[in-house]
Amino acid sequence: MQDFARFATRVEWEQSLMRRSAILLAVLALTLPALTVGASAAPTVRLKATFVPIPGFPGTGDILGAGAAVKSEYSISGSEYGGFPPPLVGIDLLLPEGVVLYPQGFPACPPATLEKVGKYAANTHAGPLGHAIGVVSFGAERVPEEVEIQPYYLPGSGLALYVAGHSPVALEFIAKGHYATAGGAFGEELVSEVPLIETVPGAPDASLESITLRVGSALEASAGTVYYLTVPSTCPNGGFPIKAELLFAGLGGLAPQTVAATYAAPCPQGSHIEEAVPQTPLPGTGGVVTAPSNNVCRSRRDFTIHIVQIKGLSYRQVSVYVNGRRVNVVRGARISAPVDLRGLPKGRYVVRITVTTTTGRRITGTRAYHTCAPKPLHPRGQPRL
Repeated sequence: MQDFARFATRVEWEQSLMRRSAILLAVLALTLPALTVGASAAPTVRLKATFVPIPGFPGTGDILGAGAAVKSEYSISGSEYGGFPPPLVGIDLLLPEGVVLYPQGFPACPPATLEKVGKYAANTHAGPLGHAIGVVSFGAERVPEEVEIQPYYLPGSGLALYVAGHSPVALEFIAKGHYATAGGAFGEELVSEVPLIETVPGAPDASLESITLRVGSALEASAGTVYYLTVPSTCPNGGFPIKAELLFAGLGGLAPQTVAATYAAPCPQGSHIEEAVPQTPLPGTGGVVTAPSNNVCRSRRDFTIHIVQIKGLSYRQVSVYVNGRRVNVVRGARISAPVDLRGLPKGRYVVRITVTTTTGRRITGTRAYHTCAPKPLHPRGQPRL
């Protein structure tokens, strides 16, 4: 009987131990995924994207409503993939709302030709040569390699990036992209796929650590200059929001990951015309009453400009911005708009005109005006007495 009692007690103790073990395993099952995620943290991505001028086309760049190129710079760091970031398999770049793309008229490169030859006519280039720095396998070593990136226009507004490296590993591949609508604070989204880069059979695929690329160009047409990309006409508080989502491959025991990075591109200089007017106390008021300083010039310019009607084109919409602020446009025998520079300090102020034709074409032009400029002397160079 005592033996049976001892046996029953041992069974209860073992069952209690099993229950405790089960509880412990359940707790570990809940906590292990968090530990695994912490141990294999996602790569770190830094983004900088800005609107830059198009070489050979004055008046382009970081200007509201102007044609421009987009320069994007990516910095990637991590040690999840053998001491380096996992291979990159995709990049989504979300541009600010208001960016206008006009791919019509730009020569495109046939994908089959690019894949076969590796290069195409210069007029199909979507921008200058970019570059990237990656890590490739060379024998048993992992070494850095710099590659060149040539962007091309593809039929139907798509883009292709022809990537070529020469040392220490010879590699060539093509990354293709297309545009989609992002929504929210963003407009156009460039969705690009990056193929896995194999270097040596059986070795790890290449990793990328930095990318610098500039996309956007212009061409001269019979009716004026056409820009592939146009900067938004207004800039929100805090700057232009730009976002990138980088997709990393699930290799080497890693799960696929998407890492987002954001950047606020500063508003173009002179986007807003509101400026604080220096105030000086009026004598005898103890500083209670102030007035604008008479030591600072204030513009008195207030005039009307007329928009040129290009022969053979019908205008669907005409927008005029005075130093980044939209003004009313008056339609009639001639299209006109008021330019009121009164009260502004001495400086150069830009009037930007954007015309959208009935065929969807977008044409832009600028006019610059100076306030508080010295009056010219007598035509013969002598002041009038």
